[in-house]
Amino acid sequence: MNPNAAKKKRLSSSVLAQKSMLINPLTAPQDIIAAKMADLQSRLKVVSTESVAMGESIGRVLAQHIHAFRDNPAIDVSAMDGYAIRLDDHDGRAFPVCGTATAGSAQNHLADRSAVRVFTGGPVPTQAQCVVRREDCNESETYVSICVPKESLVPGQNIRRRGENARAGDTMIAAGSLLTPCRFAGAVTFSDQSSQTIFRKVRIGIINTGDELIEFGQPIEPWQIRDSNGPFLESILARLPWVEATRTKVVDDQDATRQAIRHYLESCDVLLMTGGVSMGDTDYVPDAIKSAGCQVVFHRIPIRPGRPMLGAVGPRGQLVLGLPGNPLSVAVTFRRFGWELLRSVAGLTQPEHPPALHLDCDDTKTLDLIWFRLVCLKPDGRLSLVPSQGSGDIASLIQSDGFVEIPVNAQSAGCRPFYAW
Repeated sequence: MNPNAAKKKRLSSSVLAQKSMLINPLTAPQDIIAAKMADLQSRLKVVSTESVAMGESIGRVLAQHIHAFRDNPAIDVSAMDGYAIRLDDHDGRAFPVCGTATAGSAQNHLADRSAVRVFTGGPVPTQAQCVVRREDCNESETYVSICVPKESLVPGQNIRRRGENARAGDTMIAAGSLLTPCRFAGAVTFSDQSSQTIFRKVRIGIINTGDELIEFGQPIEPWQIRDSNGPFLESILARLPWVEATRTKVVDDQDATRQAIRHYLESCDVLLMTGGVSMGDTDYVPDAIKSAGCQVVFHRIPIRPGRPMLGAVGPRGQLVLGLPGNPLSVAVTFRRFGWELLRSVAGLTQPEHPPALHLDCDDTKTLDLIWFRLVCLKPDGRLSLVPSQGSGDIASLIQSDGFVEIPVNAQSAGCRPFYAW
């Protein structure tokens, strides 16, 4: 047999074998990706912790549980404006009003056959059995008459009991939680500590590779490309108060690529690279990553766009991601894979659960890969496809609100996981 023909046959058989593996239900791409992601995630080192003043912990990742230092409510309080009385004293006659309880005031004692005017959040006097709404009373300056029968009132009515929200010692916010505005409000309510232990900010290095890339503001020739990958990553990371990032550009040179990788691995917890991860003559990133002491966990996984993506772990447990060079591929692979892995490094323990939204689509195309398709969000909460010319079509990226994940060999229409930008 002709040697070239034999080589061609071997290559063809290899391609067919790889394709067969992708569509084999026992080795489905979803399972392959999940396993590779879990493998990489298990090898990553979580950043160290630090202690900061309570006010500086907003938007950061909590490294220790916050426990309630007292019951909440700390005493019985009124659920509405009204009058606190003892039910046994309700005989149809008017009650003399012996005091007023406002939110934040000290708790009163209820004298025999009397009422205390109490406002929402005010302490319910000791001995009181219920709070009667003002709407159910006839009021004067010194007396109040209850206008509803005794049988319609029950003990505890309109009273929020001590500890009904939380008991002292309860875990209110778990370690590994992001201190969002709501959780921060809870932190200042339930903690009596002036400082909090949090995970320090994740240090991220971004390397954009490519001779063709031109930074914004510089003169550009028709054959050159404006670098949008670096600005995209910087802008999406800027929304995260628990990271800090620096960026550099590297030309297509093996030594320069190696030096940049080694430099960032000395100080960073995460290294994000764009371009140079495929199989071209100037794709130096895979070898440069290995030469820097990193262990590659996956490379060229069955997805579109973004198949050349590479995931590795650095010598000190750092996350290293080699993203493809095309803008759409960078956006999708970082949002789908990098985002989750970055959260692990930051100490966040709760995985992201993208909502399943309905995609309206007449397109019947399918792929034997996991397919990420750009979509826009309609006012009714449903999704529609954004026409795209491929992974280099940044114009389609502009029109999108995110993307959906389409399973292997499935049509796009239906409820799909939606990843918003």
